[in-house]
Amino acid sequence: MEIEQRRRNLVTEAQADKAEVELLTDTFNESTGLTWLWSMMFGPMYFWVHGFIGRGFLLLAICVVTLGFGILLAPFLAYPGWKKRAQRKASNMTTISKARRGE
Repeated sequence: MEIEQRRRNLVTEAQADKAEVELLTDTFNESTGLTWLWSMMFGPMYFWVHGFIGRGFLLLAICVVTLGFGILLAPFLAYPGWKKRAQRKASNMTTISKARRGE
């Protein structure tokens, strides 16, 4: 019986952590309404400046293969990159918060 209760507590705690990360993600999202424009104007340089090195090289390769038309994919690489970074920051924040509380 005790094992079942412990399992339920762990599941509840994991769900609470996931909900907290979801709430904090919007706080850490640094993309703007013009992210699509900047990513299309500056292409791979936009990604490299903001620390999305892999996405920048991916866009560069796509642009080379498609003779520049790959730049139209830049916004579709930018927004998920910002969201992923925000989720990572939110997850780190919840981990730090739990460590400070002593859990």
